[in-house]
Amino acid sequence: MKLIRPTAITDAMLTSSTAPETDHAAWAAGTAYVTGNRVILTSTHRRYEALAASTGISPASDPTKWLDIGPTNRWAMFDARVGTATSRTGSVSAVLVPGGIDAVALIDTTAESATVTVTAASVVVYSQTLSFNVGGIPIDDWFVWFFEPIGLKSSVLFLDVPVYDAGVVTVTLARDNPADSVSCGTLIVGRQMTLGDTEHGADIGILDYSRKETDQFGVTSVVERAWAKRMTARVVMDTEQIDDIYRTLAQLRATPVLWIGSEGFESLSVYGFYKEFSIDLAYPTVSYCSLTIEGLT
Repeated sequence: MKLIRPTAITDAMLTSSTAPETDHAAWAAGTAYVTGNRVILTSTHRRYEALAASTGISPASDPTKWLDIGPTNRWAMFDARVGTATSRTGSVSAVLVPGGIDAVALIDTTAESATVTVTAASVVVYSQTLSFNVGGIPIDDWFVWFFEPIGLKSSVLFLDVPVYDAGVVTVTLARDNPADSVSCGTLIVGRQMTLGDTEHGADIGILDYSRKETDQFGVTSVVERAWAKRMTARVVMDTEQIDDIYRTLAQLRATPVLWIGSEGFESLSVYGFYKEFSIDLAYPTVSYCSLTIEGLT
């Protein structure tokens, strides 16, 4: 079991991006807005919709006049949420200076490949490309060859990134067909921490927030809503690490973290919070930590 503690991306850290930030016109203090107008605020990188007519009232200062409707396209993949995404036709590239990080994760992504490059003092010290292609079902007839979709993962992990405090990290997502759209729900850069080895028997599933109701005539109506991953796992760890792990988990109680139960299974990577944890001091050299993780929607 590993976790990645994300680094919060600031304006200074994002030096460039090919994703546009032109969702709407930028808010201007001298413009008279009417109900329904939409604008972006470059200082917050958020989109707003006017709830009432106003002039000179900043969208970030008065929620009675402006409704926050989410991040701008460029910043959607940095907003610590899975339900929003940065998108662009063909490819998306972001250049970051996040400080000393050793991991990059791309979650809720639609692309064929991802490339991470680290440059230090104008020298490329790391470059790796990973594919989202996982094959799909076995091809055993012509119908499958022509019509069945190729299986694609929605997340990839780069866990061997070298640490350079002043390193420049370039992340590029691409599609094989330049006309197709690339999207990325969450781009995480941060530092890893190993808790121990995940035991067999980890329990995974989803939390479905859809609403299903059946009326008195037996007619069922369904309102589809978001869903989130969940995972329950038991970790074997060194007893001498208990205090450090206990302190770390306590500090992360209100921080979204990427939990990696196993690098070999995409379903065992959950971006969210632990609902609870307990540590069993079982033996002088080996102890156990039980975790219940609930993902973000």
